[in-house]
Formats: sequence, structure tokens, C-alpha cells
Amino acid sequence: MNFLDLPVEVGVIIFNYLDTKTKIDVYNSSVHIREYFASGWCHLKNVILSRSTLATVKTLNDKLFVNLAEHISCLNLSGVQDLTVQNLKPHISRFVNLKSLDLTFTNIYLSDIGEVCPKTVRNIGINFFKCPSSYKNERINEKCREIFKERQFKAIHFVIFEFIVSASPLKFLNGVPLVQDLKLTVSDNYKDFFDLSHHETSYSNPYEIETNFSKLTYLFRDCAVTHKMSAQLDGISRLNFNQLEYIFVMYLEKIAIYVSPIFSSIFPIQNYMNHCNDFKLEISSYLPQNFMLDGNIIFKAWNKATTTFDDVFFKKLMLELKDYFPTYICMHNQTKMQIVKGPSNWYCIDSCENFEKKLDYVPEMVTLTDFCRRDGVVMRCRRPISLCKESKTIRHLTFLRINNIPLRKDFFTHLFTACPKLVTLDIYVEKHGMIRGYTQSLSKAIHLAKLKNFMLTSEDVEYEIIFEILSHCISLENVHICEYERAANDDEVVTANIVKFIEQCVNLYSLFIEADMSGEGLTMLMAPLRVTAQTLERNHLCIEVCESYCGWNPFVDVFNPSPLHILN
Repeated sequence: MNFLDLPVEVGVIIFNYLDTKTKIDVYNSSVHIREYFASGWCHLKNVILSRSTLATVKTLNDKLFVNLAEHISCLNLSGVQDLTVQNLKPHISRFVNLKSLDLTFTNIYLSDIGEVCPKTVRNIGINFFKCPSSYKNERINEKCREIFKERQFKAIHFVIFEFIVSASPLKFLNGVPLVQDLKLTVSDNYKDFFDLSHHETSYSNPYEIETNFSKLTYLFRDCAVTHKMSAQLDGISRLNFNQLEYIFVMYLEKIAIYVSPIFSSIFPIQNYMNHCNDFKLEISSYLPQNFMLDGNIIFKAWNKATTTFDDVFFKKLMLELKDYFPTYICMHNQTKMQIVKGPSNWYCIDSCENFEKKLDYVPEMVTLTDFCRRDGVVMRCRRPISLCKESKTIRHLTFLRINNIPLRKDFFTHLFTACPKLVTLDIYVEKHGMIRGYTQSLSKAIHLAKLKNFMLTSEDVEYEIIFEILSHCISLENVHICEYERAANDDEVVTANIVKFIEQCVNLYSLFIEADMSGEGLTMLMAPLRVTAQTLERNHLCIEVCESYCGWNPFVDVFNPSPLHILN
């Protein structure tokens, strides 16, 4: 049957199932298709320009957006590199029925909201003020606050760029009508807080934050704060816990969980704590403030006055927490250990030799580690592992993290053959000698892969070898290389193969390199890569080169199922 013979309402349903790129291709395929959708039946729902080659403001000039913008209800522009207030304004006026707008990780900030946010929007994601001085500009503050009072947003996501002012969004929203879902992402936690002269301290100015939300989520990544003021999360510590139920999780090398009594039953880890010291669970009506912040942190709170803690609530919560923590499996006795009482689509397999032969079922996401948690004893895996290329238990694998495991030379050949759906591969290698085996195995098999996301964490990264290999996997979209230590003090990197990789991988939207180099070395590495992107007119391509472990990558979440970034 010809698509055009379908009733328009049926065609619209099918059209909305397509990804954005396919929507554009279909709409541009013929004038008959455009006439077909010209009637009032075409109600587009989610349009995502983020994380693809479409992630440029130029895409908004396409016929689909010119002709059908009035029907689009959700628009995701997160991470669009060239998006500014000036170049968005001519387009945003066409989206007269927009309900949800995501502008996070762009060059647009809260002070711009009046110019770029249609009055119909009820769910907004936007960067908070650009620099700390903006927080103290009461004129700007009040003008933006009036917009929030008028619009009465149901869901808000703020991205904050300074840990020391992480309480500011909560104070900003004082007096604003109740927000159903408030999310705060703190994206820069590496500041040294020795000079506090420009910051107002909560110690000298006590206050209580209004509970004008139904649900609050705070996300902190890679907290490495040293000043004593960081011992308390300023915004969270000022909440009235008499009005809240909460979950607080902190992860670095171990997982620490603090919860209200109402949530104690969903964390059965107390059953395993006598056998494994990687977990800590504390049940308390108030979040303790006597510990230092370290690693990745998530805080969730629910307003008792506006939340019904019934079976429907807990069912929804369990789905939300589904992949916060993996299901740990010890291959010595094939026992399972779960932190959350509920289904999981992510296994962390300890001491993983022959795991695909010993397990009846392997989910879509797997982490393979080189140690075992059994009885709290670290038992390193030293024998190289392989895979059975005809294994049916791993055929649905989409995500794989390999943590410091010696591999046989045929490992990746069997992996890419047995797992045609694998799109994300994350490799952590502790010892430099081991990485040679990985690269040799990858080089023989990479042509079989259909990867979209690749991450490598190692020391002394040989960039020319890695990118020569990756240039043969043209399906790649998101690549993150993390060099945590460089033994030789050598900043010079031959970039020819990295340039070749950028040219070959036409679907690439993010290349993020953390390198253990001097500032001059980082500049020399980054310059030719950005020139290449400009020459190729890849306005969507995000290229960042920064000092090891000191950069925020808004696209790194694809390399980990958990928002806590649990590795093992």
C-alpha cells in the first residue's frame, strides 16, 4: 500500500514514530508528501535535534520546521553548539504550540528566557545564569522570576556552572508557584574554593528554602571539593525535611545511600552488607550533614503535602531507579546481588570468564570486571577471556563496559559477530601493557562493528593508533578518550589520524579528549581538529580537548547506564 493512500491520521501516527532525521527525509522526499501533511491533522510530538548531525541551528531552516513548526509540541535543542539567542529568535516565533523546550548546554542562559521561550511552554530546560555575578544582579533576577511566576512552569531543569552557588536556583524560585518536577544539574564541581570573598556564605546568612516543588532532583558529578563549606550541600541542607521524603546516593569507589524510612524496603542491600563492604545504607528522617562530598551524587526529594506514596508512586519510582545500580553477579557461585528491589536491565559480572556460557540470560547492558565481591574479598581475574561467537545469551547486547580484563586476540571479532545490536563500547585499561592487546584485537575486528559510542580510559594513550583503528568504524557518533596519566612528559601528538577519523565518520557529533598535557599541548592538539570541523562545515560537531578529569562532557551519559556513573 502506498503511504499516501493511508488516512492522514494514521500517517501522522506512523510519522511520529520516526526519528527526526527520517522525518526530515520523508517530508522532503516529494511535494505530494508535504501536501499530504498540509492539513490540520499533522500534530508532531517530539522533535530532537540534540546528539546528531542535525544539532545545528541551520536545521531549523528545513521545510519541515518552516511549514510544520506550529504543530510541534516538544523541541529538544540540548547541546546544539551554534545556538544563540540571536539565531534562535527568528525561528522560535513559529513554534506557537510548543509545550516543552530544552536549551541546556547551549549558549543560551536564564537571563535570555524572555526572548526565546514561547508563552505556551510548560516544561523548560535551560542553563542558569552564566557567571556568579549574575546571581547577585537583583534586577535580572526579579525580571526572570516574574516570567516564572507568570508562566507557571510544570517542569524545570536548570544546569548550574558553579558548585559554590548550587543553592541559588532554589532561592531564585522562592515565591514562584509550585513546580511539579524540578531538576538541578551542577556541571562544574572542580573549583578550588579557597577565595570565598565574592560568595555569600550560608553560615553568616542563615535561611530556609521554600518547599515549592512536588519533586526535586539534584545531580552532582565528580565532586572533588576541598573547602570545609562543601561538607554540606548548601541548598539541600536548607530544606525543611519535616516536609519531605528523600533518597540521597553518593558514589566514588563505594556506594553510600541515605533514605527516609518510607524508602527502606526498596533497598535490600542490608542483606549483603555482611559479605561486601562496597555498600553503605543509612535510614534517617533527616539527611546527615557530617560527611564530606566526594564522587557522584544524586539527591531526590518529594513534597509530602503534594505526593501520594501509594503503589502507583512506588511502581513509577522503581522504574526510575531501574538502572541506577547494576545487578551484581558473582561467577564463582552465580549468585545475584541487587541494591534495588526490582527488575534490572544491567548486569555487572564479577570475575567474568565464560559468563555467556554459565548464564541463561544476559540483558542489553553488561559491565565485565576483573574482580569479585564475594565475601568482600578482591579476587583479580588474570586469565584472558574470550567469547563464544555463537552464543545466543549475548545477542541482544547494546552496551558493554570492559574493566581491566585481559582479552584473547579473537575477543572483539566474536563480540561484534555475536552482538549485532552493540552500539556502545566503554573500555577501561589500568596497565599500559594491556592496551596493546586491546588495540590489536580491535584493529582486526572493527570493520565488523556498528558502534555509535566508543570510550577508552587508559594511561599513555597512543592517539595515532587508536584513531587509525576508529576511522574504520564510520558508524561512530560519540567518542570519548580519557588519558588519566602520561608517563613521558611529551605533549606532541601527531593529529593526522584524528583528522582522518573526523573526515571519515560523517555521523560524528561529539569528540571529547581528556589528555594529561600542558595547556600548550592541549591547544596544539585541539587546534587542527577544530579547523577540520570548520573546513568540513560540521557546525553540529562538538570537539573538546581538556586537562585530564577536568572537563564536563554533556554527552558522556551514553557511556554509562547509571546517572551516578557507576563503573563497577
